[in-house]
Amino acid sequence: MSSAPSLPSGAAALRNAGRRGTGIVFAVMITVLLVALVFAANQNDIIGWILVVIAGGWLLLATIMVIAFQRGARKFGDAVDSARADAAARRTGGDPGAVVVDEDTHARNLKLDHSFKIVQVQARVIKQELAKSEHADREMVDRALETMEITSHNGRDMLADLVGRRKKNRDDDAGGTVSGEIVD
Repeated sequence: MSSAPSLPSGAAALRNAGRRGTGIVFAVMITVLLVALVFAANQNDIIGWILVVIAGGWLLLATIMVIAFQRGARKFGDAVDSARADAAARRTGGDPGAVVVDEDTHARNLKLDHSFKIVQVQARVIKQELAKSEHADREMVDRALETMEITSHNGRDMLADLVGRRKKNRDDDAGGTVSGEIVD
């Protein structure tokens, strides 16, 4: 009993045939270009050089077409893979288009990133002032240190809130704090 070839093996065979065909076409076009070059060089005739330019142009056009075709085929393959994944997700009951974005986490990450940038800027200010040695502006250094202290304190508070929230969520998931009498 023979079975019909499955889609992936048929698609692979078609892809391999296309690659062989493309390779043969390019080999022929390169051969034509080389023959035209040899004849043009031997004859040193304007018609020979025109043929070289024409053969080179066709080779360039074929290269551009193959590259464009490969990109299109890759995009089509990606679309087919995506459609298959969507169909599989629907069969299993998942929502393939759903993306979960935790806005609190995103906002906190942006705030922390901004805080780190502030600390970097203030560190640069301190380095610049200290490089002036005796002409350093002590007030500017003090302000920069104070800004760094406030910024790091706020960042640590954000992280402490996050840890506290996670701990609370774990307690809620576990049913909260358990209290009672232990019975032997």
